[in-house]
Amino acid sequence: MVSSMRKIFCVSAVLFLLSGALSSCGGAGVAKITDEFMEILNEPASDRNIERANDFLKANLGRLSDEQAGEMLLLWEEYALNHDVGSVDYERIIAEYAAEIPDSLTKLLEYKALEQSSPIIFDATLRVDRRELVSRTLNIEDFIVAHREDQMIRDDALWLYKRHVNALLMGASNSPVFDYGTHEFSRDLLALYDDVVAERPDSALAAVLTEYESYLAGLGYVLEYDQKEESAKFFETCNRLVSEAERLAYGAERTH
Repeated sequence: MVSSMRKIFCVSAVLFLLSGALSSCGGAGVAKITDEFMEILNEPASDRNIERANDFLKANLGRLSDEQAGEMLLLWEEYALNHDVGSVDYERIIAEYAAEIPDSLTKLLEYKALEQSSPIIFDATLRVDRRELVSRTLNIEDFIVAHREDQMIRDDALWLYKRHVNALLMGASNSPVFDYGTHEFSRDLLALYDDVVAERPDSALAAVLTEYESYLAGLGYVLEYDQKEESAKFFETCNRLVSEAERLAYGAERTH
């Protein structure tokens, strides 16, 4: 479901970016478009108003710069998702608006479309092969690295990336990384981690997987989820490593 896929945008932050774009490009004509659009979004969300806002975008995005158009599209996405996640079809959005918005935003929408049509986790179960999960994770990381200065895509790109890294480290309730019966860590998953480190040694993902494997070795590759203290430490470690992956993807120095 999209609601579980996507970190909801802060509308005020997008409006701040849009106001900056208006002051530098477009003048009164663009301001009029923005004001009319916001009049629609200020009304209670409904199927009808979502469609009205979408029709307004179709009629007006071509009159804006790519950046302005992208920011308005994000406002519409926010408005629609907060009402009904089913009202946002990312494949349709790409088909209708790719020519009007920045390429980086189109690429982000493609990642969202893939997650919408083939979510990595659904009903607490990992739904994609873990090698496919690695491929998706590295693709998103490479996208982030290529667009580190792009504030328009930052929040959602990072949310997607962290979600993917989290799934690699922790699995899901119905797809655990430690076997519920033997309590042993998946040897196939360890081999996959080693492949990532060997094939993409300079990636943020490889760095956190190397640290993760050291942590697992300290456990003897065994963990009983029902042992509260050990389990809490495991989840704490995973959360820290997910945050570390985010930092490294944005070029930060390693903390260890």
